[in-house]
Amino acid sequence: MLKRVANHWFPNSVINSYGQVFFSDTKLFAILIAVITFFDFFTGAFGLLAILITNALAYWIGFDKYKIRQGFYGFNSLLVGLGLGIYFEPGPLLILIIILAGAFTLFLSVTMEGVIGKYALPYLSLPFVIALWALTLASREFMELGLSERGIYTLNDLYIIGGGPLVKTYEWFNSIPLPSSIRSYFLSLGAILFQYNMLTGIVLAVGLLIYSRIGFTLSLLGFYLSLIHISEPTRPY
Repeated sequence: MLKRVANHWFPNSVINSYGQVFFSDTKLFAILIAVITFFDFFTGAFGLLAILITNALAYWIGFDKYKIRQGFYGFNSLLVGLGLGIYFEPGPLLILIIILAGAFTLFLSVTMEGVIGKYALPYLSLPFVIALWALTLASREFMELGLSERGIYTLNDLYIIGGGPLVKTYEWFNSIPLPSSIRSYFLSLGAILFQYNMLTGIVLAVGLLIYSRIGFTLSLLGFYLSLIHISEPTRPY
């Protein structure tokens, strides 16, 4: 029984949880997203842990297996795991919080599916937003949960992981002569997965372009419309 479950629903539920972040059922694109989340290893690991906890709990409780397999419950937990993983230092306490976060996000998703879904409206990433804010506020009570310093000394972190070649690759990507708006687009795209660097945005943009030219075009359109709105001067009243 366990072997049958592992062979059928489990791998698909994990992979599809990554793809659902961009509304994709394409396995290769989902795997690319999964790899990108591990550009910061601990962030990726906690995101994966959140998916595993959520999907396993959903299956154990007896929720709709189709929704589990398609990643409908896992993708919000993935985002919560990535958010907590990037903001806090790794440790046993954070692992416990991620486990609780996976369960909390699952119940939020199911609740919103029942409340909002009955009006034929999608709940999208609302469980992620609510869960991350709630857990971030609650984390102030845990004195042993320190804020992460990863990213402050980015070059040092990269040198530890891959030495000089990785540092040079990172600097090369950051030194690509691009208009500031294009650079901001890549950074914004990477920030969806809590990866704040050009490399992530470029790889994700290429993957999105291959997976869906319409999706890629809409991402550009949405970004530049918001950029125009922000850059508009405030009218006096």
